Amino acid sequence: APKTWRRFLKPRMATFIAELKRINPAVKVAYHSDGNILPIIPDLIEIGLDVLNPIQPQSMDPAEVARLYGDKLCFWGSIDEQYTLPYGTPAEVEAEVHVRLETLGKQGGLIIGPTHHVQLDTPLENFWAMVNTVKGAASNSN
Repeated sequence: APKTWRRFLKPRMATFIAELKRINPAVKVAYHSDGNILPIIPDLIEIGLDVLNPIQPQSMDPAEVARLYGDKLCFWGSIDEQYTLPYGTPAEVEAEVHVRLETLGKQGGLIIGPTHHVQLDTPLENFWAMVNTVKGAASNSN
């Protein structure tokens, strides 16, 4: 719950991040948390978070997260590992990659990839659809 997170974890994380950035001001801090963490994203930004991993489309609307925080955070991982990659078609994977690049990547802070590591139930065709769509988008942006 956000109240518990703020009471027990936020102060410790704030101290840790502040010390990291004191030692090396150029360091970028990433945080991993599954699920809907929308209520604590402002807290994470406040304590100095730079990269949020993952943006789980089953738990949070990526477009809403991008609209609210796209100018403050880099997003890492947003291709659905619960449905699209393991059970979708290559065309659905390609479509999702394009949507994520358009929404989360619009302001420049996106490390595109699955919401978790690629699971064993992911068909290779879907993995390559993700990789090749990202490569194609990158070559078209130059």
